[in-house]
Amino acid sequence: MNVFNNKYYVFLISAGRTGTRFLGHKLGDIIDNAYSVHEPDVLTPRKGYQFPEKLKTFGFYHLVLGKILGKTGIRNLSQRYVAGKISLQEIEKAIVKHRQKYYNQIKEDLIIESYSGWYGCIPAIQNLYKNYKIIIITRDPKDWVTSNMNWGTLFGKRDWVSKLGLGRLNPKMVNDKEYINKWKQFSRFEKICWTYKTQYEIMLHYSQGDPNTKIIKFEDIFYSNSKYDTLNELLSFLTSFPDKQFDYSVPFNILNKKVHKNIFYEFPEYKYWDVQFKKKFHKICKEISNKLCYNLYKDG
Repeated sequence: MNVFNNKYYVFLISAGRTGTRFLGHKLGDIIDNAYSVHEPDVLTPRKGYQFPEKLKTFGFYHLVLGKILGKTGIRNLSQRYVAGKISLQEIEKAIVKHRQKYYNQIKEDLIIESYSGWYGCIPAIQNLYKNYKIIIITRDPKDWVTSNMNWGTLFGKRDWVSKLGLGRLNPKMVNDKEYINKWKQFSRFEKICWTYKTQYEIMLHYSQGDPNTKIIKFEDIFYSNSKYDTLNELLSFLTSFPDKQFDYSVPFNILNKKVHKNIFYEFPEYKYWDVQFKKKFHKICKEISNKLCYNLYKDG
């Protein structure tokens, strides 16, 4: 059911803390005839699509009230779908309802959206969009956990999703029997480890065998000596469609500027973790780390 078939679409998806905001803001400047944005229907005081425009496009219910009720928003739709509370047809209907008007306002032919919340909506993307590319960005779980412990928005002091009672992904939602009874006793650290494991398991499962999906490592884009080669590989993939090719030009030193740094640095990097922290981390993240080709035992 290709509802969105008159333009071309790219979705940058991850578990967060992987540079998707940077790419969401920059790719529209790199690629001709492209519009890129980070989290277009999320209320934050960030650069890009601002509140009055968002309210006019998406409406108060979708933008505010529906999210409070857990009914609207890509993150909520993902959680409800993976929890079996909403069917694929229902999730598709909800996406069409709030994305149609938004897409109609964009004049560019290539629409790029970065948002971690799409992780559970991948089947809907595959059904609704005729011309789409999905980029899944991974990050070494050791660094991802450290970053989230310091960032504070996942089960932390800055986590307004939890503070407002909106609910984070948990083992009961996805019937993860190994961890359902342990969740209440889990520390914040363990919950973050489990979130990494589960979100990437979901992304890998839904995207398996999809030729329109590419997995890219955060480290290869932002830290590798060949990071510009990786960026060009990424751009070549997301600008190439069977019936259309978008031109692009990479500005000099565009990857040399660090953005979206951690606010706190209280939690140490992996090599300084306590032995018990490492044991808990290995138990939860070993299998998914192997699938994503990360070495758990490197640096300690």
